[in-house]
Amino acid sequence: CGVRDAGVPVTVVRPFSGYGSDQDPRYPFPAMIARAKAREDPFTVWGDGQQVRDFIHVEDICGAILALVREGIDGPVNLGTGVPTSMDQLARLCMELAGYDAPIRHLSDKPAGVRYRVADPTLLRQHYAPKISLAEGVERAVR
Repeated sequence: CGVRDAGVPVTVVRPFSGYGSDQDPRYPFPAMIARAKAREDPFTVWGDGQQVRDFIHVEDICGAILALVREGIDGPVNLGTGVPTSMDQLARLCMELAGYDAPIRHLSDKPAGVRYRVADPTLLRQHYAPKISLAEGVERAVR
C-alpha cells in the first residue's frame, strides 16, 4: 500500500536557485558575495555572465515548504520567484550593495551551467509568496 493510497498527500518541492548567507562558498551566490566583500577588481564571473537563474532565499524555501505541507498539497510545486536574474546582474547587485563598482571579467573556460533556469511559481503563489527579494538577500549577506 502506497502513502497516497493511504490518503496521505505527498508534497514534492522543486527549489530553484536557493541561496543564503551561510551557503557553501563553492556555490555562485556566496562566491560572488565573497568577491564583493573583498572588493574584487575586476569582478570575476564564470561563463559569459548571461546565464539566468531564479534566486529564492532559504528562508522562503523553508516558509514555502511549511505552508505546502500544512495545507496538504499533493504533487510537485516549483519553489522560485519567477524573476530571471543573470549572473552579470547578480555581480552588479553584489558590487552595488558592497559600495563599489568594477568591470566584470568573464571566465569562459569555467563551468557556467545551464543557460536559463527560472521557475513558474503560479502554484506556489496560491499558497505562499516569497518575502525576501534578491536585493535584500544580497544586502544581508554583504553585511
